[in-house]
Amino acid sequence: MKARDKKRLYVIAILGIALLIGVGSYSIGRSSPTNPSSKTTATLGKFQPNSTVTIGSEVFPVTLNPTANASAAIDEVIDYNVLQHLVELDPKGAIIPVLATSWKVSKNNQVYTFQIRKGVRFSNGDPLTAQDVVFSMNRVFASGSTYPYGKLFDVSSVTAQGPYTVSVQLIQPSWEWLFNLAAYSNGVIIDPKTVGTLATDPIGTGPYKVVSEVNNYSITLTRNQRYYGPSARAKNVIFRYFSNPSTEDAALESGQIQVIDNLGTPSEVSLFKDSPRYKVITGPTNGKVQLTLNNSYGPLSNVLVRRAIAYATDKKAIIQVASGGYGTPLGSDSVPADPYYLNLSNTYTYNPTKAKALLIKAGYSHGFPLTITLPPYPYAQLAGPLLASELNAVGIKVKLSNVQWPLWISQVFEGGNFQATVIDHAEARDIGNYGTKGYYWHYSGTAQVSKMLAMANSAPTQKQWVAGYRAVLRKITDAAVNDWLYILPQITVTSSNITGVPTSGYSESFNLSYIGVGGKISTQATTMGF
Repeated sequence: MKARDKKRLYVIAILGIALLIGVGSYSIGRSSPTNPSSKTTATLGKFQPNSTVTIGSEVFPVTLNPTANASAAIDEVIDYNVLQHLVELDPKGAIIPVLATSWKVSKNNQVYTFQIRKGVRFSNGDPLTAQDVVFSMNRVFASGSTYPYGKLFDVSSVTAQGPYTVSVQLIQPSWEWLFNLAAYSNGVIIDPKTVGTLATDPIGTGPYKVVSEVNNYSITLTRNQRYYGPSARAKNVIFRYFSNPSTEDAALESGQIQVIDNLGTPSEVSLFKDSPRYKVITGPTNGKVQLTLNNSYGPLSNVLVRRAIAYATDKKAIIQVASGGYGTPLGSDSVPADPYYLNLSNTYTYNPTKAKALLIKAGYSHGFPLTITLPPYPYAQLAGPLLASELNAVGIKVKLSNVQWPLWISQVFEGGNFQATVIDHAEARDIGNYGTKGYYWHYSGTAQVSKMLAMANSAPTQKQWVAGYRAVLRKITDAAVNDWLYILPQITVTSSNITGVPTSGYSESFNLSYIGVGGKISTQATTMGF
């Protein structure tokens, strides 16, 4: 299973319960554990406008309707490529206009007014109007709605103020709402006439449309001739699905596919990184791999113990072992794409001596037993033994417990029956979890954080909002609520002549806007992170 789908499975649980470098001849490999940047010559060749690009992936979508299911396998293919949003995320995580050309926000940060792009047609020929936007947004909240991210869209009303103007009234002020509209599949704009066929034939405004689907084998997209923007660079894109990563790797080596969307395990990189036949493209994601601590468990209720654990873990060593050297050390619940990001990775620098001193001060001079529950994913299975060794070295007697994913959900996440666990928190901008009452790590400062977040979102300026969120980051880091380890990387491998691949995993879409065979993509595209 791909890291992308591992991440989204976790998002499904959270929301259901509480809810590449396309220009130039480069092969991006590993020059250091946290800053891959080495280059070797490869051949791009002449641009081929009638090409077919075949992308290897591992999880076949259960439906093609992203409004019915939160699986990343759906969004990877459909979101941004077939169905579009008013605004979307570029590969660098910036919000960009798509079906909206511009927008205004009221002084109280509670009303958004969008100007809808003129001349846009759905792939079936129907024109896009403000009424389609109103219908799409209202459908999120309609009775019986299956939209997976409803709780992120606190909207009280959506109204058309003309054929190309839409006004959205929020329930409460939020500096996060526009990002949520861009990042999550609730933001897709659909043709009201085609709701009945979303599961098998989604009709959208994107650069591609779906032409065929072979169950558990492939999904084929072709260029949308009615697309309002520059024509898609590849005529066809095929997503080809493999149940075995080794088979997928072999398919790339034999030329059956030209892209592997995201390598399942870092060890696979060694097959491709030194060959001029391939490009290994690494970039950040929203994934925050952490040693989650149950703050209500005896010793872990003591902040000194939690800080000791943070000092006892060597993040660079963990990145090397669990992620093949790819990844960025993490110090709190924030990644560089967040506007409120703070690099706090040096707050608890690796220092076993200091960890031991803190344990003595906390009254645990002889240590204590700690069970770390590991879900069945490579990053957790690989990190677990090293974490156990590091914590054992300071006197914490670690036992590793391996569980299957359904049991992790029911036992750890839902039941809170755990002491510590290794998990990738993949939600974008999920700092709100620290203000959520009853959240599974049982942080005692939840109520205060909730008030701090609410005050920040009500702030009159974005600068004040950022300052408020950074104050929360400092607070939870000082409390060492969890031991944040590293930012999970996206690792994409392509044949050397493939261009226009997204260079990060900040969105769930594998954005095909600029993908193609040969040639160079525009300066604008490279600036955006393709």
